[in-house]
Amino acid sequence: MTGPSPVAQLDALARGIVEAPASDCHPAADRWTWFADLYADQTWGLVTAVPEFPRIAADQAAMACRATAMQTAMVEQWPALETLSAAGLATANTHSLKMAWTALTDTCIDARDHLAGNDFGGLEAILCVIEAVLCRHQESITAIFISDAYAAWDRQIESHDRKAA
Repeated sequence: MTGPSPVAQLDALARGIVEAPASDCHPAADRWTWFADLYADQTWGLVTAVPEFPRIAADQAAMACRATAMQTAMVEQWPALETLSAAGLATANTHSLKMAWTALTDTCIDARDHLAGNDFGGLEAILCVIEAVLCRHQESITAIFISDAYAAWDRQIESHDRKAA
């Protein structure tokens, strides 16, 4: 494996040494669209990397993220997801699944902040997702997940830049 280990990458993200995908210096709509994929993308998303995380929860999170990106989110969407994530967290039987549910809880908090007109970060959710994958898989698989997450973000930004041009 080339480059830093997933543990070192997680540490560098947490310390702010490297920029996370979907960082707060980018447009919120692009970020929320990427967060939708972080949960539900069938190639690299959390639901694929941690198959114990329920597809229905990933899809609901993705729908809420996309609605937030398009500014069509309903007031009820995010509190319902908060309730779902609390129930999932209470019944999670592995650390990987606990981190997956914690990521969703963090995204719900970010959505609440965003919908109230406040800044939101998203880093906590990203860190939790990476930790969930790291707890579930060997480092080589986690490294691929991290690479795919960054590649998806790069595509998101390139698409945004092409539309703006």
